[in-house]
Amino acid sequence: MPSSSKELLEPDYASLELLFSVPPTAPKEKTWLKTKEITFIDQKKSLLLSIFLKQFKCSNEEIADMIQKGDRSKLDAEILKQLLNLLPEDHEVNSLKSCKEEKSELANADRFYLHLLAVPSYQLRIECMLICEETKILLECLWPKAQAIRTACETLLTSHRLPVFCQLILKVGNFLNYGHHTGDAGGFKISALLRLTETKANQSHITLLHHILEDVTKNHTDLLQLPRDLDFVSKAAGIHFDVLRAEADANLKKLLEIEKHLFLSTDDIKIQHAKSVQGSLDASRDLQKEFAAIEKKKEELADYLCEDRKQLSLEDVFNTMKTFRELFLKALQENQERKEQAVKSEKRKKQLKGEDAKRLKGEYGKSSTFNIN
Repeated sequence: MPSSSKELLEPDYASLELLFSVPPTAPKEKTWLKTKEITFIDQKKSLLLSIFLKQFKCSNEEIADMIQKGDRSKLDAEILKQLLNLLPEDHEVNSLKSCKEEKSELANADRFYLHLLAVPSYQLRIECMLICEETKILLECLWPKAQAIRTACETLLTSHRLPVFCQLILKVGNFLNYGHHTGDAGGFKISALLRLTETKANQSHITLLHHILEDVTKNHTDLLQLPRDLDFVSKAAGIHFDVLRAEADANLKKLLEIEKHLFLSTDDIKIQHAKSVQGSLDASRDLQKEFAAIEKKKEELADYLCEDRKQLSLEDVFNTMKTFRELFLKALQENQERKEQAVKSEKRKKQLKGEDAKRLKGEYGKSSTFNIN
């Protein structure tokens, strides 16, 4: 609001400056900004490589040294696979080789690549280590499975109880089918064992398998041990022989490829890796021999079961026998439970009969008394 007075007033400039002026700021000291690292690697790949290198907790030079010496103590199969996927590409190699900057100015991933490039034939060395690690892991997995298949085949071929039981089944089947075209069969498919529970008796919950096992329990007790004979067969069920062979064949092919590259490489690499690669080849060929032995057992089993050699599936046979074994044990248990229930029922009937007798005796055995006045 303008003053009505014509007198012009002046404020106390000295006190205003003293009280309200902003003090001059001291000049800031110069700070050195860190120079951005130089890199020739894609940002995402550089990040992945940095994460990969951190797990070793050692210098880039030490990692490169492990690769050059073929030291697998810290380089397992998974790490070697990761490393192969992170190897430098041609344009990265060319850029690093033509780089004129100081190494200290490079990013960590780039510095690692420089150490790696100083290792002669670094990719072949890594591939040699990887295939040996993979072969070791694969054989540890496949050998027990191959031996389980072979044992299962031998068990079926040598079990004396299985053909005896099958003969009993055949006689029962021919008796039940007497007068029909299937009443004089000379044999049956092994898969028919699973149909024993499909034939129902005229009594509730009793199948042909229940009845046969009742007969076995009374007259052929040795056949009760048949499930024990089929234990190894059951353990082999679910193992696919063809899958095992395919995995082993693929690994052997890789080994042979590496062997060719190794043969054409320098002497120091041959000396360093030839022994381990050859050991892996020998172990793989031993497994191939085991597969050949299984193939022969498969043919024997096909002849034994009167099946076509080319059509027989070991997986189907093992699964059939495993299921049959389970049905056998279940039917035995149900027969036993039925017997125990029958005993309990009979005992209960006798108990009730005794209670009724006592009650009747109590009612009719009392003496009558009369009062004569």
